[in-house]
Amino acid sequence: MKIFFGAVSLALAGTALGATPTTTIAPGVEMPQVNLGTCCGSTTVGLGPWLDAGGSGIDSAYDYGKLVPGGKQSDIAAAFKARGTPRASVFLTTKIPAGLGLEPSDCLTATPASALKQVQENLKELAVGYVDLVLLHAPCKIGGDKANAKLWEGLQMALAQNLTRAIGISNYKQKDIEALLAAPSTTVTPAVNQCKMSAKTHDDSDIAFTQSKGITYEAYEAIDGCPFTDPKAQAIAAAHGVGVAQVCLRYIIQRGCVMAVGTGTDATQAVAYAKSDLDIFGFNMTEAEMATIGSL
Repeated sequence: MKIFFGAVSLALAGTALGATPTTTIAPGVEMPQVNLGTCCGSTTVGLGPWLDAGGSGIDSAYDYGKLVPGGKQSDIAAAFKARGTPRASVFLTTKIPAGLGLEPSDCLTATPASALKQVQENLKELAVGYVDLVLLHAPCKIGGDKANAKLWEGLQMALAQNLTRAIGISNYKQKDIEALLAAPSTTVTPAVNQCKMSAKTHDDSDIAFTQSKGITYEAYEAIDGCPFTDPKAQAIAAAHGVGVAQVCLRYIIQRGCVMAVGTGTDATQAVAYAKSDLDIFGFNMTEAEMATIGSL
């Protein structure tokens, strides 16, 4: 099977990603532990610096640039094409609207076929033949568990058709996960649950439950909750010769989680931010330091 990224043709498997450490999220699927987020205060201007710094994970969604401020997936496709980026050198995460849909009817009229169609729309926007991970973008508020199960069935179809290498969820709480796993149509356990998490904001109960089910917990808005001015955080950073931001991101990694983290909207700052975000694997915090950061 050949995959096209602009004018580049590559084999689907067998190509290594960048130097960022990875986590196995599904059989044969390695996800970078730090991925570039392209939403909500961070846009696609950071994509070039991210790749130049050795990053390989890119987190996006059909909603971005539509529902919330952020980079459009077509911008990502254009940037990859302009750079001549080989498809297999990046790990692409995208999402279908689900509970964060543009219209409530996205859940009211949810069917496996509608979810599959939304996956196909994502591939079209990204100009790729497959992505590495597709998430349901939050559980449905209208239609509830039944709608979630229908959408999940559609992602399972996308997985079976090799449109994605793994499937997962976003913003799911324990009760939502339990209901999804109990649905008769569920045959694949979610690979990832992407939720808001930072040093200040972390739902320890949901993190533990998610991980107990073999689901990788992924953080977003990791920097938003970073206590930059706290003397304790500053002291821990100084002890390891790193910045407070790096301590906050390292906290997430040492919790056994992965993350999507942005580089802002200023192209001149994106280079430094990308290097800092990716340079968090050369130190380890003690249990006491982890407890301190998690309690701030």
